[in-house]
Amino acid sequence: MNKHVPPNTVQALSTSRLQQLTTPSPVPSISTELLATADGELNRELRAYLFDPPSNPNLLKGKRIAICCSNGVEEVEIIGALRWLTEHGATVHVVSPRIGEFHPTLGLRFPPQCATHVLAIRLMENAGWIKIDKYTDEVKAADYDGLILPGGCWNPDALRMDKPVLKFVQDMHAAGKATCAICHGQWVMVSAGILKGKKATAVWNIQIDLQNAGATVADEPCVVDGNLITARFPYDLPRMTQALVKHLVG
Repeated sequence: MNKHVPPNTVQALSTSRLQQLTTPSPVPSISTELLATADGELNRELRAYLFDPPSNPNLLKGKRIAICCSNGVEEVEIIGALRWLTEHGATVHVVSPRIGEFHPTLGLRFPPQCATHVLAIRLMENAGWIKIDKYTDEVKAADYDGLILPGGCWNPDALRMDKPVLKFVQDMHAAGKATCAICHGQWVMVSAGILKGKKATAVWNIQIDLQNAGATVADEPCVVDGNLITARFPYDLPRMTQALVKHLVG
């Protein structure tokens, strides 16, 4: 610090510098309320999916589903799937990598809660904390009947660097078990190398990534290719779940 510069001037310079390095703006978000109340066919399906009582509470009794995610998981996709599957009798585990430790030169800082919970988001807005049931280094394909990879940009971008996640996805797919992804979750499938020669879909802006990974992409709410089930956007969640249920119980 320059001792000849008055303290108030130094603070003004620091504030000016901070303003140059940050972009103050409202936080873009996805509103579950707006999604569920908009007058579109897929929105109406989502509203029924989220708010209607379970048609058969024992539909998925005995089935075990893993929802694999990390910080930045899209709230409506994980909570919507978690509640619907649980209310229809399935045992559902939130499976996440351990937060681990990072070299101090990376400048990363995580609150202690990250050891036991993942932070959900609504597009770019922080949402709530969701408890981790299992860690990716302690699960195996033999333990589950189905797998869901929800979206949110940050979540799959972190997952695709986790070797236990990639092995879990590869093993679930190779075992013929329902392997599902929605929105940006397909990034994990890309890194796991399971899309070549498959039909699939994803959120519109990453469909090119699926093509580059060797998939044939269709812009449809849900695409099923054997045990590979993919969907595009939060309002496609009911159709992805319907395909998952069909794979599990016929």
